Amino acid sequence: MALVDLDDEFLELFFNITNSKAPANVDLLDLKRQLIEIVDTLKELNKNAKKPIISKALGGDELVEEDLSSPAILVVDDLGVITYQLKVLLSKFDVDIDCSQEIYDAVNKYKKRKYQYVVMDLFIPTEREGFILLTELKKLANSYDKKTIIGVITASPRKEIEQQCRSRGADFFLEKNNDWQNQLCNIMDDYINAGKDDDDW
Repeated sequence: MALVDLDDEFLELFFNITNSKAPANVDLLDLKRQLIEIVDTLKELNKNAKKPIISKALGGDELVEEDLSSPAILVVDDLGVITYQLKVLLSKFDVDIDCSQEIYDAVNKYKKRKYQYVVMDLFIPTEREGFILLTELKKLANSYDKKTIIGVITASPRKEIEQQCRSRGADFFLEKNNDWQNQLCNIMDDYINAGKDDDDW
């Protein structure tokens, strides 16, 4: 497939990056690679999808006004590039998707909507903040008597991190390996299909 041209119009449209100046923590070549991965993953997922996967962010149909009582996913990562990537990947599911890039905003969003699913990166920007967010979301879910599936994804290979996440309430843990996009979609597919018959949701 043709490479995406990272011109001013493209960057401003998708990432609010103007004057060809990207944030210091965004590598444009890596961004281009991630966008290509997104498109390739969506093509693969579409092969077996019952309906085409569309995304408003990719120029799909406008979304209807959201029903705050309907199932929804909260995606949390401090990098807009990653929240965008996750939103596109998860757009195959018939649920609303909201994004947050810092822990206080994520907690406030959860208090307002009490999401059924949370997919969060652990390093936002450090693992300390990630553990704080994970603990707080689990505490809020318990206080609301709300079933929330919380998944943690990270590029860190440290094995002790998974145990620490699970002890704080993570329902699943996913290391970003070569096939993490498909693994995440398969995991979420299992949870969402199981949740369709759950009266608590």
